[in-house]
Amino acid sequence: MLIGMDEYPFHQIAESFAGAATGDPSWNDGHYFGITDHDGRVSLTASIRLYPNNDVIDGFVCLRHRDKQYNVRVSRRLRPDIDTLRVGPLGMEIAEPMKSVRLFLEPNERGIELDLLCTTTVTPVRSPVETTRIDGRLVSERTTYEVTGSVAGWVRVADERIELRDDTASFFRNHSWGMHPGRGGPRTYAAPGQSKRRTPGVRQWVLFRTPGSGGHFFLDPSGRRASGRGVLMYPDRLVDVTEVESAPEFHDGGRRLSGGSFTLTAADGAVTTYKVTDLGWVYCQGGGYFGGWDDGLGQGVFRGDSYAEGEVWDVSHPTTVVDESGRSFEFDHDWAENFVRLTGPDGVGAAHYECVVIREAEQWS
Repeated sequence: MLIGMDEYPFHQIAESFAGAATGDPSWNDGHYFGITDHDGRVSLTASIRLYPNNDVIDGFVCLRHRDKQYNVRVSRRLRPDIDTLRVGPLGMEIAEPMKSVRLFLEPNERGIELDLLCTTTVTPVRSPVETTRIDGRLVSERTTYEVTGSVAGWVRVADERIELRDDTASFFRNHSWGMHPGRGGPRTYAAPGQSKRRTPGVRQWVLFRTPGSGGHFFLDPSGRRASGRGVLMYPDRLVDVTEVESAPEFHDGGRRLSGGSFTLTAADGAVTTYKVTDLGWVYCQGGGYFGGWDDGLGQGVFRGDSYAEGEVWDVSHPTTVVDESGRSFEFDHDWAENFVRLTGPDGVGAAHYECVVIREAEQWS
């Protein structure tokens, strides 16, 4: 099968762009977005991801507004329309590679819509390929790059339209590809891993933007190779971060970020402290992570030629969720994406601040 990208002389294997170099069902390629205005009126996560070995493209939008989280999950057969980054009402357009991307969501049963242009303001940073083996078994092998910048456009929730402006709204985008556990369907006939679980402690994955720069750092209680490292991102250069000091504060119960600060020491000797103020959190489960689809099978699973589902939650409490029937519940993990207002030496910005309290050793996912 040939697709539009096959016209370009960028092939790396003896196959068209319609196929992958491996048959692993967890192989995927896609974009993840975090978007917020700096006052916290609206925050969202979104993704569009291809699973070529499962013939699936799926995606989601999880939008927080007035202490409600609106979840839209969509999926379709990938081929033959493999060239189009669109799943039902959700789509993205790469207007200018590495510079501007449009994200849109058309009318749907959840009553939310959006049309946003994300414009890169800093140099993108690529992470090294990270390979994870458990007892010799290859569990994960993927690469990513991160970028941040400004957002302009609008979001509609029911009858309320919210305008986002470049000077008061930020996006945080991660593009990753490779094999990743927990995606592409359960490993029904594989033995469960016997060792190497996520280490208890506070895990922090942060991508931020201020008026003149951006940055990224990662802290993990396991001491993974990438832990304790980061980078400052400027329009014309990248500067490595050599030391990260973080002082997170939590809402009552100690499981959800409420504020704090972090200090980054750069390779050029500069030491910068940023103040963090909570703008609200978005639960990953609403996007299908951790088996979050209604069938419990997770992301990247074939659900028919075209499929959509979703729900609305009350997320006003730091850890308790209330569904549309009035049922209260908590997830058996603390994974959520915090959005925060960030105050630094060059002014006010925002950050996608994934701060997860791992209470017990967890299976790798």
